[in-house]
Amino acid sequence: MSAATDHPAPQIQPYRTGLRPETLGLIIFLVSEVALFGAFFMYYANLRILNGIVWPGDFDIPADSTSINTLILVLSSFTCEFALLSLERRKNGAVFGWLFATFMLGAVFLGLQVHEYMIVGFTPQDESTGTIFFTLTGLHGTHVFIGLVLLLFGMIRALTGRWSPERHSGLLGISIYWHFVDIVWVVLFTVVYCLPSS
Repeated sequence: MSAATDHPAPQIQPYRTGLRPETLGLIIFLVSEVALFGAFFMYYANLRILNGIVWPGDFDIPADSTSINTLILVLSSFTCEFALLSLERRKNGAVFGWLFATFMLGAVFLGLQVHEYMIVGFTPQDESTGTIFFTLTGLHGTHVFIGLVLLLFGMIRALTGRWSPERHSGLLGISIYWHFVDIVWVVLFTVVYCLPSS
């Protein structure tokens, strides 16, 4: 008998999580996103809190106007969740309507963010605080744009009747991603816009 038959190769049994592969993949992806944003938040904290560096030209961040934008994004989390609740009740038309409302709220948020860039009073080239402000908010804006693309695909599938209470893992993934984007913004808004300058 050969050595291979005397000692069979060990069988590796994967750890069973009880999660669907796409759900587990989404969780791993979001953990990596937390690490990404966390690195930038730590750099921001090093600049503003530990070293006390102020905004370029002593410019104050427009927290009041941005709070309206924050409310818009938080509201979009509710409309996104209503889409899932409508699917559970087999109201396919309402699923599209709530996804469309979420898409429009997200688009308004992104538009107001771009408007803020035009009036903020400094650029990414203005000192390290200008760079970290545009990097943090721009990174989040990129995630909002990706979320809008996902919502668009979700609306197309809703129109074609591809979602059902039995087959909706994709819609659930879109919803989780959108909630993540909203939570990151609430943290970002609190840290960057609401903490005192000194």
